[in-house]
Amino acid sequence: MNPPPPSPADARAGPLAGVRVLELAAIIAGPSCARYLADHGAEVIKIERHPAGDVSRVTNRGRMARSAMYVQHNNGKKGMCVDLTRPEGVAIVKRLVAQCDVVVEAFTPGVMKKLGLAYDDLKAINPKLIMCSISGFGQTGPNAGRPGYAHMAHAMTGWVALQFLHRDPPEPPRGPGVALADVVTGITAFGAICAALFRRERTGRGEHLDVALFDALFAANDDAYQRCLITGGTEVWYHPVHKTLDGYVTANVGPDFRAWENACKAIGRPELLADPRFATQAAVQENRAEAARIMQEWLATRTSEEADRVLTAHHVVCGVVKTVPEAVRQPQVRARGLVAEVDDPILGHIEVMNAPVKFREAAVGVKGHAPTLGEHNAQVLQELLGLGAEEVERLRAAGVLVEARV
Repeated sequence: MNPPPPSPADARAGPLAGVRVLELAAIIAGPSCARYLADHGAEVIKIERHPAGDVSRVTNRGRMARSAMYVQHNNGKKGMCVDLTRPEGVAIVKRLVAQCDVVVEAFTPGVMKKLGLAYDDLKAINPKLIMCSISGFGQTGPNAGRPGYAHMAHAMTGWVALQFLHRDPPEPPRGPGVALADVVTGITAFGAICAALFRRERTGRGEHLDVALFDALFAANDDAYQRCLITGGTEVWYHPVHKTLDGYVTANVGPDFRAWENACKAIGRPELLADPRFATQAAVQENRAEAARIMQEWLATRTSEEADRVLTAHHVVCGVVKTVPEAVRQPQVRARGLVAEVDDPILGHIEVMNAPVKFREAAVGVKGHAPTLGEHNAQVLQELLGLGAEEVERLRAAGVLVEARV
């Protein structure tokens, strides 16, 4: 039995209130997808790997009591730790599937089938089930059986080369400071699940979604790949970043001629608009490198704050390059509610990343702390499956359930 839909009195319920999700995933891509679902009001039950739980609990933790990665991608969920190598563990999952709308799994293709939890197995239990399988390369193709992480997708989709090897001159490749493929895949899977839920409302039919890190990052491109498919060329346009007296700003002389006109006025060089090299949109495009050099010379004589103020006043699109501490503390972050406060059972009262979407008529945002390992074992089994306290204790004593304050 699924959770009841929100009542008319609860006008600010999340748009996915009444949807129940079962997550069998770890690290970032799958958990971030499920976190978006939770932020939008879904009840998410996370089943972690037995016996140590999601490996992200210890990833880059250092001396922190909890991993920032685990906290970020698992806030607002209910947590269970169940041994899926045991028949009792698989039986628990199947009974939960009967009461869920969505399953998010991120095993290497073939693992769910070995467990007896493939889509066809679960569809027989719940014909309206939407199952989203997230993997490195997808369920088909020559690389389907390979494990996949973000750094693999960064390399094999051409994204790393796009950032470094296609520059003039080429630069030694290096990894980004964010698992871009993971978070793009999480967002992609979230959108696909919402579309499948909408389709189910129209048709009553479930669905099996196949989402891959490789596919999601490959498709997340503005025009370089499409240009290559059409012309075979490898021309790449890089968003400009310029040095100032005390830091860096990004400022563009385009994309349209009005932007260039504004830039000329901002830097006190309106005479450039009479220069044949810069008098038309086509001319600016042809002499873009020289236009950028002029902008760079002006910026080199200003502080980042001054450059930002002057250019913004002239409606030139620009932004100061922020450090991580500066970025998370800037007023825009606070004004937009991009961080929220939660009471974490281990870290105490902390700020966490919040949902980036605003609904006028619905409440969207983090719903609570990231669960400790197996924190909700008893609650879920008793409330959803009707197990008694003695049966829960038997499963705990037999090692089918694991609980720990981590």
